[in-house]
Amino acid sequence: MLESAIYYKQAFQGYALRDSNFVWSPTIDEWTRAEKVSKLLEVFLKATDLFSGTSYPTSNLFLTEIFKVKKEISNAFISDDSFLKDMSRPMYEKFEKYWGEIGVLMSIASILDPRFKMMSVEWTFERLYLGNECAIRVQDVKSKLRSLFEKYRNVFMASKAATNGSTTSTPSNEPTTDGYDFMAYLRSRPVVTEQKTELEVYLDEPNHTCVEPNFDVLKWWSQHCSKFPVLTKLAKDIFCIPITTVASESAFSAGGRILDDYRSSLSKDMVELLVCGGDWLRAVSKTTIKTLEQSAKEEEKLEIDMLVPTECVVLDVEMEVVVVSFGLPNLGVSWMW
Repeated sequence: MLESAIYYKQAFQGYALRDSNFVWSPTIDEWTRAEKVSKLLEVFLKATDLFSGTSYPTSNLFLTEIFKVKKEISNAFISDDSFLKDMSRPMYEKFEKYWGEIGVLMSIASILDPRFKMMSVEWTFERLYLGNECAIRVQDVKSKLRSLFEKYRNVFMASKAATNGSTTSTPSNEPTTDGYDFMAYLRSRPVVTEQKTELEVYLDEPNHTCVEPNFDVLKWWSQHCSKFPVLTKLAKDIFCIPITTVASESAFSAGGRILDDYRSSLSKDMVELLVCGGDWLRAVSKTTIKTLEQSAKEEEKLEIDMLVPTECVVLDVEMEVVVVSFGLPNLGVSWMW
């Protein structure tokens, strides 16, 4: 909205000169504030649209994008502009409350993106933390990643062993050789090799260079699952964690809360009853709802039917006196005249 208004800045000012009744034209100071706020909110808009995506993983994009947001808020917080500084102070406090502590899991997700790997963590932490704190945090992420990888590898090896079962050794048909056969000597020596783990091989390889604007990280891991079977399982489990489940159009909604503190404390059974009751009421057709006039007419007709005698019997005619008995079965009473 601010970008659209700033684009027509000259149109607003020109219309105010031509029409004296147009009193809603922003002042020069207000236009300056709008430009500053628009630049700040642009970073929020991009991060919100990125994190609110549902057709692609978002956890691997958290680290680099959240750094941009924090950097923009910090620049406004330490700026000499009093307007930006006053506006960014509560933003900075709120950001530190919810996003100040970079989660280790989100850092691992960034490492498992073949475009970023360890460079994303090192580059970001250098700009977020000072001195020894940066090195300590980077080392903590590395140790947690190794520990998590070892757990996945143990599970993978156990499942592989259970699938393959026990292996039986086959007798060798090679002829026996004397002690002067060099090839036999080589085969008899134990092979000592320092084999790297999947994680070490993955981190030692150069970062993946991607020229596509929409990089599919899950597709990349699917193509390399034979080379990194354990890391592929680890990556898929971490990438399935969304950064947020809030829709982008609701992230900055100025409307009130739909559920207040009282309604949010209802039990699940009561909430289910209320939701079902609302659905049933909305499902009823308007044509089946009785109006007050229809209800009044039906009640009036019912009263008339109840007062009409169901049977009339002449019991005796004497001295010009007619004795008549009739009953109202609906009410369970009878009269005699």
